Amino acid sequence: MTRQAKYPKGVFCTRKPNGTTYWYYQRDKGKPTRGPLVRLPDFGSPEFYEALRDIARGDAPTRYNIAAMIADYKSDPQWGTKRPATIATYESALAPILQYWGEREPGEITVAHVIDLINKFAGKPSMGNMVLVMVKKLMKFAVQRGHRMDNPAREVDALYEDTDGAKPLTPAAWAALMAPECPTSVRRLAILGRATGQRISDLIRMRPADRDEDGISHTITKLRDKPHWSLLKPEEAAEIDGWGVGPATPYVLRPDGRRYDTDSMRDAWNGYIKTESGAALAGFTPHDLRATKVCDERIAGKTHQQIAAMVGMSVGMVMKYSKHIDQRLAARGGA
Repeated sequence: MTRQAKYPKGVFCTRKPNGTTYWYYQRDKGKPTRGPLVRLPDFGSPEFYEALRDIARGDAPTRYNIAAMIADYKSDPQWGTKRPATIATYESALAPILQYWGEREPGEITVAHVIDLINKFAGKPSMGNMVLVMVKKLMKFAVQRGHRMDNPAREVDALYEDTDGAKPLTPAAWAALMAPECPTSVRRLAILGRATGQRISDLIRMRPADRDEDGISHTITKLRDKPHWSLLKPEEAAEIDGWGVGPATPYVLRPDGRRYDTDSMRDAWNGYIKTESGAALAGFTPHDLRATKVCDERIAGKTHQQIAAMVGMSVGMVMKYSKHIDQRLAARGGA
């Protein structure tokens, strides 16, 4: 680490073992009052000499760190075109990046840094992988704007997730959902979920106004609000129509009359699990209603392709959910 006398005080260079030289500026370097470490532009470039002139005039350069880059990333016009739910997901994944790396410069991040950050979420692989997605996006952003030469996140593998996903409810679990002690909102969610096979985010938006002939018209949030129509069995339609809900009011409402969001609906489900009456639901989530719908239709003789069209999911996902019963159906000579 050296400093040339011809450069302003606080400017110095560091030579790496591979011969690469980096130039920095730090006010009051080596003192308790020292300022932030600021990496200067490439030596010899016009930007380098401009930074030296700024320092000599007393205009210390501002350090461009990850926090500043995240602000730039979010100010890009494309950020505003994303769906609110997508923005919320991205924000949750950006939070730990800001927490652990906020003061670092984009060029400082190495493969080891990325691995260390992702490994902090070993117990929550889904969240860890979402953080990795955002790291890749940010590092790509940094490369495109000349803050670094490569994307270190490309070399990092995603954490392992159990992609088996949903499983069908047991008879005991379904009985718990139909029990008198089950909260009305949770019971209605279960009925809608088993009838349509849709995700919780779409179930909580369904209303009487969406009833369409012998089914219900709605959109699939995961597919960017793609329109979809779900057939209801006569007994399902009769049950749902008997709830006495106003045309524009969601079928599933909180006890105080307010709307649920996805998280609060999950909280209601999990709260019921903790009761004696809901104990049989332990280990099940609202997402398992999708697998239950798939298995119901397989037992009824539908093909994987037919179920995929009915529910609005891929054939591969239908097969993944129905594998819980397909072997038994085959053994019994069924579909």
